[in-house]
Amino acid sequence: MNDVRMWWFHVNQFRRNSYFTQLLFTSTLSILIVQALAARNPNSAAASDLNWLRAGMLGAWTMCAVAVGLLNYQRHLGTLVHLVRTPYLAVRTLFPAVGAASVFGLAAFPIAALGSRALGMPVALGNIGSLLIAALLFWLACVSVSTAVGMFFVLSPDAFAYESLIGVPIVLVSGVFGTASWIPNSVISIARILPTRAAVELLTNVATGGPLSITTIIEVLLVSLLWLALATLIANKVTKRATVMGTLEVI
Repeated sequence: MNDVRMWWFHVNQFRRNSYFTQLLFTSTLSILIVQALAARNPNSAAASDLNWLRAGMLGAWTMCAVAVGLLNYQRHLGTLVHLVRTPYLAVRTLFPAVGAASVFGLAAFPIAALGSRALGMPVALGNIGSLLIAALLFWLACVSVSTAVGMFFVLSPDAFAYESLIGVPIVLVSGVFGTASWIPNSVISIARILPTRAAVELLTNVATGGPLSITTIIEVLLVSLLWLALATLIANKVTKRATVMGTLEVI
């Protein structure tokens, strides 16, 4: 229950910050509008009933990517020291602070679907139950990667700069907008080290009416757990540098 209360506290804090609400809508609707404009070209292949899904995935990932600079933001506010200096393990206090912003990312999918309808574009949903499960797995994959990266970049004072640099490459490697035919299969295989790669495949397949693949679900869960384990190791290193070595400058 303590963990639930910590999550609820941080979610409420971010809910009151208009920046996160604006980021959710702008990141989701901007890519949807770009796709809608491209689809108006009669010679374009951009018209697709999955445009809403791509916009939703991009919006969800953008909210998760905020975590890269979020702990540094806490440090600038002077609250990071209070998160670190607690009786709990570092990952129990830092993870809710990082992951709370990502909760808003789940709202990107209905926003994208409604926006697509408003723009007159088709919306492929498939089985709603399967779609919800796939969306939650995509969120888990995103938050596991962003948490590990966010924990790592708290060690650097330049984390805010890295936040914008790391977001786009992960979206492209994950295959949100498809995979170019010239990319070697070996590179695609290496890209599966990111849980978002399998999660995008699962979500896209379900939205087009395909079934939930148990193999893909297991892959998403296992790789996400590995990234969360990495986040735990980094969180412990962060705590050591802050409390033992005194090099993190949380105060």
